[in-house]
Amino acid sequence: MEILEIRDESELDGVVSRVLDCAQKKKEANEASVVALYGDLGAGKTAFAKALARHLGIEEDVTSPTFVILKRYEGGDGAPFAELVHIDAYRIEDIDEMRVLRFEEFLQQKDTIICIEWADLIETLLPQNAVRVRITVEGDVRRISIE
Repeated sequence: MEILEIRDESELDGVVSRVLDCAQKKKEANEASVVALYGDLGAGKTAFAKALARHLGIEEDVTSPTFVILKRYEGGDGAPFAELVHIDAYRIEDIDEMRVLRFEEFLQQKDTIICIEWADLIETLLPQNAVRVRITVEGDVRRISIE
């Protein structure tokens, strides 16, 4: 486990680089990589997802898919992953809702990274090799652990 502290959102780029390195090391050959985000409301999960999208060369405006639950983005040329699947599990009331979203199919897509906000709500569906990113806020410092 690695623990980083940041004071400004601009420092997320370094955190995202480390998470991407970790995701690539844990990646199985024919499966998607999963980045599971944990943290209270306002901790910075969506800011992390936006920074991740920037690292993947995604130029679209990335917003939290709170109401649609899932959004897909095509990665830029030369990005380490061809697609970003951004999931916000906050509104998931029953884990079976993930089946309707074809979550299992997304897990089988190589060259895809799945970033999940509120991952604790679907923990039982996450693969063992998911990169877990826990964000806590203490005053003006965000403490980010990467597992």
